[in-house]
Amino acid sequence: MSGIELRDDTLVVDRDPNELDDLAILFSGILDGFDIDHAFISGYVAILTGRSRATEDIDVLLERTPAEKIARLAERLEREGLWGPAMPLDSMGEMLEDNIWIARKGEMVPHIEAKFVDDEYDRASLQNRITARLTGIDAELPIGPLELQIAYKLFLNAPKDFEDAFHLYSMFEEALSIPELERWVTKLDVRNEYDRLKRA
Repeated sequence: MSGIELRDDTLVVDRDPNELDDLAILFSGILDGFDIDHAFISGYVAILTGRSRATEDIDVLLERTPAEKIARLAERLEREGLWGPAMPLDSMGEMLEDNIWIARKGEMVPHIEAKFVDDEYDRASLQNRITARLTGIDAELPIGPLELQIAYKLFLNAPKDFEDAFHLYSMFEEALSIPELERWVTKLDVRNEYDRLKRA
């Protein structure tokens, strides 16, 4: 797809932003203001790169963060016109083991689904994140590495996840690190799904 390409560790996205992008950029900017490392992952990465499919959520991983900073973050989110459709934002500090929904005030969708890093795959997504540059509005978002996103989508293996993996693989095959992709394929034990992806 023209207008979207992977250059080294930067995903260049040259298209008009949609409402998912607008919410992601707002949330990312707030997190940056608190020096909270984060990475957007999963279906949103496929949509960011041009896959056309319906979704209501934007998945983002957050580094483990002290409760005091989380309380200040919740206050700032509310000042920016955001709310927690599933629970009050001032409860964020108590919800560190659960996904936290964040949306524009009074709306349910689209919403951010924030999760604190929990396992080695989360940590790898956060530690090896790359930059997505939305050139049309001069904005940047950190996203999980595409190789891990593809392998993890194969691991989830629902039809929409396989289609997300196929979209990312077919768009960026020549720019991906195939050894890195195959390392995650082995770790996640999805060799059969990977072989199917390459044949698709």
